[in-house]
Amino acid sequence: MSSIPGLPTPGSDVQILITRVNSSPLCVLVELWGNFSQGKKAEYQYLAQDIQCPGEIFHEFEGNAGDQCLVQMDNIWYRCRIVSRHGSNYSVFLIDKAWMRSGCSASMLAWGKKEHFLLPPEVEFCVLANVLPLSHGNSWSHTAMEFLKTLPGKSVKAYVQEILVPQRTFLLHIPCISKLMYEMGFAKKLSAEMFKDFVLQSLRSPSEAVVSTETQEMPVRNEPEGPGEQMHKQPFMYPELPTGTVETVIVTEVTNPQRVFCQLRIFSQELKKLSEQLTQHYEGRLATCNIGPDMLGFPCAARGSDGSWYRCVLQQVFPTNKVVEVLNVDYGMKHLVTVDNVRPLAAEFFRMPVATYICSLHGITDKGVGWTAAQIDYLRSLLLGKTVIAKFEYQSLCEGVHYVTLYGHGNTNLNNLFSSKESCLLECEKSPGDYSKLMCMSAFAEKDEAQKQSKTKMTMQPAVIPAAQNLSATPSEGLR
Repeated sequence: MSSIPGLPTPGSDVQILITRVNSSPLCVLVELWGNFSQGKKAEYQYLAQDIQCPGEIFHEFEGNAGDQCLVQMDNIWYRCRIVSRHGSNYSVFLIDKAWMRSGCSASMLAWGKKEHFLLPPEVEFCVLANVLPLSHGNSWSHTAMEFLKTLPGKSVKAYVQEILVPQRTFLLHIPCISKLMYEMGFAKKLSAEMFKDFVLQSLRSPSEAVVSTETQEMPVRNEPEGPGEQMHKQPFMYPELPTGTVETVIVTEVTNPQRVFCQLRIFSQELKKLSEQLTQHYEGRLATCNIGPDMLGFPCAARGSDGSWYRCVLQQVFPTNKVVEVLNVDYGMKHLVTVDNVRPLAAEFFRMPVATYICSLHGITDKGVGWTAAQIDYLRSLLLGKTVIAKFEYQSLCEGVHYVTLYGHGNTNLNNLFSSKESCLLECEKSPGDYSKLMCMSAFAEKDEAQKQSKTKMTMQPAVIPAAQNLSATPSEGLR
């Protein structure tokens, strides 16, 4: 077996903090990112402070693929590696966040010191071992995806089953997770040897097994036969909302209390007309569109599940399946579409400003434990599709959100209404979608005998449902 210096070795038991899980049902493998170095937290904090004084800023056309450097995002410097450079446009991979960032200019990059790159990445790419979808379509069910959303934020015991050194991938057997997936009926169990063969086959023959593009650092362009239309990076216009602005809004989408999409009602009829114009322009028009992972954040037109076309921003690309994930800028909804239902957005459709804003409920906090499915369902019942009054308290540029207080019928403060109910939920209600308790029970029962011989005890943290903007840090943060 092979190993990576400074990291857990095959056959070892480890504690891992799960920071992110691939949210695409099209990915057969359960891909997750985790932190093995919780004991080195102070070292990473010192490093994060030290790199805030970077070396020389890049000159135009400086730097090549593979170079390690620093990238500035929201006035904070991060360690990164250059993935590609096209003229003065760079795509970089954030080493400690496991994120891709496209559209970086030379002024956003700087050289770091040699000692800045001695520590290994703070998070590592892992695959949950020995589990595959039970469905015949080789995709995860809705129930499975809801379960996987509860995993980020949990610290669990894992066994390092295998390390694929060339891909820097850890195959982790996590009994308290995989056992529950089998029992809930949406995952099938493979032997360790069969699972390793499947993963290796996936790496060799992507046409025979779906592997997420999130693990690929090199962009792979999906080129159609013949010449295709080209997308272009162009920002949308957003009307400025001064602090204290009060507007009537329609809540078009609710992800969690920190991510609520509010559409200015005054623009609602115009947006419906815009969709009709987009549909008339694109429907039935035979054309191809060149799409690649280096175009994340590019505006486009996409055909929705209702057959209408909408203004969108490209979020993820799955070349193997010829599918992309887009975010509807006018309604805040995210969906998967095939590439033949995506087109470059014509210039005339940029003229109307985007009047839907990402909002966070002012004064609401998750108390550091995240939101349960029951809390989010309750919030959706309060807000989704409703016309309410929004007071825009202030805008947080670094978070990309407007903090709002929402008022419903009879001038009811909906923030306060949700907050009082949310406190009750934290203390006495358990969501069907919150599997934390089940996972703890499963883990403790499975390790009961081991605990009699050992003083170690596995601890589980409450479920954390991560905000969607963290899967894709793109320039268009006006989308979900």
